[in-house]
Amino acid sequence: MNKELIEENKQKLLSEKQRIVSILSRAGKKEGKGEFPGEYKPNFPEMGDKGDENAAEVTQFEASLDLTKRLEGKLKRVEAALKRIEDGTYGKDAQGRDIPEARLRAVPEADS
Repeated sequence: MNKELIEENKQKLLSEKQRIVSILSRAGKKEGKGEFPGEYKPNFPEMGDKGDENAAEVTQFEASLDLTKRLEGKLKRVEAALKRIEDGTYGKDAQGRDIPEARLRAVPEADS
């Protein structure tokens, strides 16, 4: 595996991890395992007490929950890739086959 690519992707992955954690921290709070899947709980918007305002709150919260779920999934993939770099298994899939360098350049957290 190309050592320059590994170092380049490590920096990309660290930057992406920082970006995702920053977004998650602004969009909600880290609670650990609780009533929501994942570790981050999205903020619930308060728009008022009327029926249409309550409906808008729920709609916005659902969108925030979906975004949080997707970002946490990406964060897990990024952290797993960083762990593979530490382990010396970066660039290999679960069966030990090489992942094409072009794929790793395009998607540094790729695991297949």
